[in-house]
Amino acid sequence: MAYAKTATVAVVLALTTACSSGGTTPQTDDSLLWAVNNPPNSLDIAHGFNNASTLIQTAVLDTMVTLDARGVPAPRLATQWTQPDPATYLFTLRKGVRFADGTPLTADDAAFSLRRHLDPKVASQAASYFTTVKQVEAVGDDQVKVTLKRPNSAFLAMSAIAWQVTPRKLAEAHPQDLGSPEVGTMGTGPFKVTKFSLTSGVVLERNESYWGRKPALRRVEFKTITDPETLRLAVRSGEVDATDGLYVRDARKWTGLPGVKTIFYPGNNIGYLSLAVKTGPLKDLHVRRAIAYAINRKAVADLMTAGHGTPAATMLPSPQLAALYGDGLPALPAYPYDVQAAKAELAKSAHPQGFELEVPYASTGDGGTVMQAVASDLAKIGIKLILQPSPVDQYRARVMQHDRLSIQYVNLAYGTPDPLEVLPDMVSRAAAEPEGFNFSGYGTAATDKQLDTLASTTGQERKEQVTALLTEIAEQVPYIPLFYTDQAVALNEKFTGTFTTWSTDGIASLRPAGR
Repeated sequence: MAYAKTATVAVVLALTTACSSGGTTPQTDDSLLWAVNNPPNSLDIAHGFNNASTLIQTAVLDTMVTLDARGVPAPRLATQWTQPDPATYLFTLRKGVRFADGTPLTADDAAFSLRRHLDPKVASQAASYFTTVKQVEAVGDDQVKVTLKRPNSAFLAMSAIAWQVTPRKLAEAHPQDLGSPEVGTMGTGPFKVTKFSLTSGVVLERNESYWGRKPALRRVEFKTITDPETLRLAVRSGEVDATDGLYVRDARKWTGLPGVKTIFYPGNNIGYLSLAVKTGPLKDLHVRRAIAYAINRKAVADLMTAGHGTPAATMLPSPQLAALYGDGLPALPAYPYDVQAAKAELAKSAHPQGFELEVPYASTGDGGTVMQAVASDLAKIGIKLILQPSPVDQYRARVMQHDRLSIQYVNLAYGTPDPLEVLPDMVSRAAAEPEGFNFSGYGTAATDKQLDTLASTTGQERKEQVTALLTEIAEQVPYIPLFYTDQAVALNEKFTGTFTTWSTDGIASLRPAGR
């Protein structure tokens, strides 16, 4: 699923939405109206681990650690941490921090905020980030001890995304509905929530008791505009001050808007096809390889990124590949666009004459455009996709329940430079269950063991472990990588802000231009 981020966020299934909008308050120079193309469904990452929701969560809820400009874990609510042994972390809490209602932050609040993701009653969407956590406990007034089942080199990076801290009393009282419009949320971050409606939007106001540098804006309102052209016109007219809801494929429509600057930066994302390997013709490896050869990925990438992205060759986001390998990317099995090779692979399969396959997709967003291009390519080798558009909410619910999966277009955005944020989503058996992101169903006891081993490796051994998993994915083709895209923000020139691949502070960084 794709959160994403960039205002970086966590994992987000890039499915687009249906929309709504309501009346808005006239803006002043210390208030800003931000439009999203998907409404947030929850202000709790346990139940709203998606782009629209995490965008707001990160402005309200602090994490124990953050990522610096290089993607390296850095202090946030924890001023420092030590590792008494490779599987234990001891965090020291920042002094004098208060929640937005004035209640002091305690070590017990911080410990419970992580521990709740392990509770089956919470059914946290972020639980997969913390599968190696064994025990979390407050130590005295200002320390939190986390004991892992085994060393995990990705733990700090994952914590920077998903260990959001809320008051224990509030979270404990609402295991299932924290973050809902009825309950809301509370944090120690730069903003506090003063309104949350699924239909009319969200209003944040500056948290005057924030421990860090206070945001320049007093008020930020979020409204949903799902129609791309309506959104563009709203930004052009000045009705809306900013948005991250523009599609990169429409970049040329945005870059020339008068009074509007468009900011592009590398996205930690990947758009790909997921092939359900346990059902129908897709069970056949030769069919999957035929599909991989038949898709013109450069043409799809050109169509979907308009020069602000590149074709993807493997199943990791480009920034993660760069962080791990630098310029020394390993050679992996590849399927260059080749119709004859695709036909030859299909001839080896149990379906040499082709077949028909029902393929649902979200009726708004990028999914329809991608799947139409894919259907056109596959028709050349005798595979007929019967495309079935669905309202995005219905489609998302169906996909997350792993209901009637076939070929799915997915665009996931991640928040850290660590491949362990991505690979379990792709090949772990746990993620192949409902609410997991392994929509292919691919995964074995051996891949689970490889993931476990990867968590405790570093250096060259880590590179070799990741390469082995990427090689297996390329050989077995449960996924077909399509493209990477830049992230984009359109901002009225009255304002400025800082948006980078790893930062979660985009909303807090917004300010009037010149300040």
